[in-house]
Amino acid sequence: MKKELKQTIVNFIFENEKEFQLSIAVIGEFREYIYTGKGEYLIGGEDVAKFIKDAINLLTNKNY
Repeated sequence: MKKELKQTIVNFIFENEKEFQLSIAVIGEFREYIYTGKGEYLIGGEDVAKFIKDAINLLTNKNY
């Protein structure tokens, strides 16, 4: 996963950390990096989803 994508995800988390369902908001924002049009993981999409989960847990102390 590119460093720029990671930075963009982290920035989005910081900007929206008060969002009630933060993980859903982040997944929705970066869906095109995770899933195909059929809802299956893209190559590397599972890594992006895991990074989002780990970043939210690390940055907000919310466990998802």
